[in-house]
Amino acid sequence: MLIVLHYLGSLDYVFTYLRNIDDETTNDSLTIQSFAENYIRSSVCLNDNVLQRPPFATINLKYIIDLYELIEEIAFDKILRHYIKQNLTEESFAIEQRQTLIRKFSDMTFKKETIAPSLKNIDSWIGILKRLMVRVLSNINVSLDVPIQIYLERTDLWTGNIIESDIQTFEVNDEILLQHTYILLKGLEYERDKLLLKNIKPIDIEEQSTLQKQNVLQNTDTQLLKVKTWHNDSISNASMMSRVIKSDKTTVKKMRV
Repeated sequence: MLIVLHYLGSLDYVFTYLRNIDDETTNDSLTIQSFAENYIRSSVCLNDNVLQRPPFATINLKYIIDLYELIEEIAFDKILRHYIKQNLTEESFAIEQRQTLIRKFSDMTFKKETIAPSLKNIDSWIGILKRLMVRVLSNINVSLDVPIQIYLERTDLWTGNIIESDIQTFEVNDEILLQHTYILLKGLEYERDKLLLKNIKPIDIEEQSTLQKQNVLQNTDTQLLKVKTWHNDSISNASMMSRVIKSDKTTVKKMRV
């Protein structure tokens, strides 16, 4: 899975060149591969999959941010999640403190009645917390005791469907810090999983009774089928045994194993 981190590094390298390119240059037909070949002087830092091989190399340049965010989330879930700094983990905070922080954060964000519709989705918040873990908290020199709001109001950390006016519809209290990012992420993931389980339709009593009756019928039919099969097999085996006894043993060949 380390190759995922190499993909991110390659795309970061592409971004450094994109900063110096005007909008007219990046037309709709330009792919990541063609951009790298035409505008990046050295491709040493680029992974071959990004530079030459489909599907990455053939992706249109205008989708590079979407691609980056997708790979970034995979990188966190598959790799970085297993290497969380000790002072960010749940064990560093009391249970009551974690619960209070998660509840307050939820009330001020996706559960807030007046928040923008695009931010009512809990997955949007899970996504930005993961991006904070990758882009900000992977830096060993970052200060942890700053309000998380400073980062949440940055448009570059949100996906393209979240605009400035959406971000202005919420404000997280200064008591919730950057250091709380991981426990907030874990809390929101737990909340999301609870919602998913709640939306799964339980089997009602009538349905359960019907299924049980079907199982009884199936079991009865199965038993009858077994009896018939045993009876037929017995007759068939008897016939086969008679034929084998009468056959010439010298003509029987050994089976190749």
